[in-house]
Amino acid sequence: MKVLAKILFVSTIVAVVAGCATDVVYIPKLPTDARVKMLDYLEQADNKVFVVAIDPGGDYAFGYDFGKATLKEAAKVAVEKCDASREAHGIVAKPYIYAINEKVVFEEMIRKDAEAKRRSKSAGQEAQIDEAARQGATGEADQPAE
Repeated sequence: MKVLAKILFVSTIVAVVAGCATDVVYIPKLPTDARVKMLDYLEQADNKVFVVAIDPGGDYAFGYDFGKATLKEAAKVAVEKCDASREAHGIVAKPYIYAINEKVVFEEMIRKDAEAKRRSKSAGQEAQIDEAARQGATGEADQPAE
């Protein structure tokens, strides 16, 4: 009977953890004011990067740079500009690359970040499940230090 209870316990934990996973990712829309800035960005020379951070309430910060020798240089400066704007306006959202040259990559960047977080969270949950299963199988539980 104890074995059945342990199996049920571990199965329940696995079901709860698996049920928390979701493929829904929130992709904020670029605010209207930022779209105006994008028009200026699009007129600039290549090797350009546009970075934006959008809070859930719609407040945003952005930064862009262009005409550098490499995209990496432009991205570095764009992120620095966005971070300065975030700090000045109290924006807490994480910055994401919105566009590289003329290609909009915002949604792709957010999805990649969400997937990386999901994988990391999943690895942590698997470790917790393994530990719960170990404790359930051995009847041991970590005792607080006295």
